[in-house]
Amino acid sequence: MGLRVLATTDIHMQLLGFNYVLDRPSASPGLAGLATLIGNARKEAAAAQMACILIDNGDLLQGSELDTALTEHPVSASHPIVACLSHLGYDTIGLGNHDLDHGLDYLGAVAATLPMPVVATNLSIRNGGAIRSRALLEVPRLGSAKDTARAPRIGILSVLPEATAIWNQEHLRGKATVLPAKESLEREIAALRTDGADIVVLLAHMGIEGPESAESYTDDARSLLSVPGIDAVISGHTHRRLPGDDHTGYRDVDTVRGMLGTRPAVMPGFNASDLAVIDLSLSWQRDGGWRVTEHETALRRNWNNTLPDPAILRFCETAHLQTRAALAQPCGHNGQTIHNFFSLAVPTTTCALVACAKHRLISRGLEGRPEAALPLLATAAAHTAGGRGGPGHFLHLPPGPIFRRHLAALSPYANVICALAVSGADLRHWLENSASVFQQLQPGDNDQPLLQPQRPAFDFDTIFGIDYTIDPTQRRGQRIGSIRYKGVPVADRDKFILATNVFRAAGGGGGWRYAEGDVVLRSNTGLETALTGLLAGNGFPFALSAKPWRFSCAQTVKAVIRSAPDSLKYLREINHLSPQPLGTDAEGFTRIRLTL
Repeated sequence: MGLRVLATTDIHMQLLGFNYVLDRPSASPGLAGLATLIGNARKEAAAAQMACILIDNGDLLQGSELDTALTEHPVSASHPIVACLSHLGYDTIGLGNHDLDHGLDYLGAVAATLPMPVVATNLSIRNGGAIRSRALLEVPRLGSAKDTARAPRIGILSVLPEATAIWNQEHLRGKATVLPAKESLEREIAALRTDGADIVVLLAHMGIEGPESAESYTDDARSLLSVPGIDAVISGHTHRRLPGDDHTGYRDVDTVRGMLGTRPAVMPGFNASDLAVIDLSLSWQRDGGWRVTEHETALRRNWNNTLPDPAILRFCETAHLQTRAALAQPCGHNGQTIHNFFSLAVPTTTCALVACAKHRLISRGLEGRPEAALPLLATAAAHTAGGRGGPGHFLHLPPGPIFRRHLAALSPYANVICALAVSGADLRHWLENSASVFQQLQPGDNDQPLLQPQRPAFDFDTIFGIDYTIDPTQRRGQRIGSIRYKGVPVADRDKFILATNVFRAAGGGGGWRYAEGDVVLRSNTGLETALTGLLAGNGFPFALSAKPWRFSCAQTVKAVIRSAPDSLKYLREINHLSPQPLGTDAEGFTRIRLTL
């Protein structure tokens, strides 16, 4: 018989496919569009007499400005999340790290209200609650399988990144523990088999982190392949696609057939961009139950011409309108054009704003403490800078009022701001990791991309308060030149305080995971609130025109960046890089050649 597994992942509250920052519809209709694709895929399965299940792989509850509004709604059957998932008939919901961002109470309330099991195999919650370590589904016997002994039983397991223990420490402390993924799976697979599971599907909210083997990375889904008893894998977290070209050349990844090692596997994008379809052929073995004999995997794109499900639109309408109204509130005034069109070519005003807000917040938190005597620096990532979000995924603020939606674009994740005690050597390591997003540039190649194709722009940090150079012609780990603080070279043993967030402190973006003892301060204030306070205050710690870093290559090289078409109006700002427009590519990005 056949079993169709439909899967979504990293929806990030894109229920309606609306860009609240730009206050206009997104490129795809969100979960409302996926609902249509799900309905079509189910009809196909029914026509082919295949059983069908629908599962989600996490990071559903956070990610667009709508999620904050929904946390303020009473959690009941009419809550938009509950209503949408119930309407679509999900069989199981797995958890991702961002599903914990609004706290365990909210998560627990949603899980308790949903009619389907919510599974987190490696999350142990002290007081129990509605979140389970495993789920067992029984699917109907269809087609030629009707005469077999019993219906197939499908076990579902779900693991989130082990680094969630640090990223969400504030919400987990004293309430829950993130357990090692492998050991948790081995234990629960044995329990599922005892319960009668024939097939085990793993929801791995972990990415495929790089081309080398899984041992080279933290929380790589391939690291779970050594666990026996897994029949299919739904991956996620890194916002990429499988099958497809996003993992070409990666070890243990079949990008054509959709496989991790020997297991069928999919990764259905992000922001409701794709529906994953795994078709499994099952055969009955009298001495072993049902087993997978063949598979096919595919992703179905949720294009902007996909008709949205009217029921999803109806469930979300009130919260949607409330969110738009709240984000239309002014919170400051901008006297200059602020944009991030050239985030990977020069330091940007958007990054300067974020760094100023972090610096101001941490500076006030350290008042009266010994650490206040140390130099205070601040990081800012290149968020909202194109990439997988498309050519409209940039921030561009002309002179005039600043609205709440603009600040929301600068703080897309609910990561706690913190302060780290770091050395000069730590700063160099941090900057080298950030500079690893660049290709190793080769002289004579005029069309080589500056950014590595598989790296998101937000892996790149600028550190404000110091000055340094970057040479992308050098090998990884050898790209940062002189680092200076107030004109003086920084020595390895020099001490600083670095304002950043817990995601970066936990190694997010491929950096070093700092020890708990290195965190000297955690703030309960979110970045959006910190930005509002900055705009209402007097003076900025750093000038918005600050340029902490610049390219300094051993020899002249050329490289290409991709930006929004509107970026062409501001090429004068990067005249020192001799920008040369190259036209628009198939995705709508403007290509610009730079001379470094």
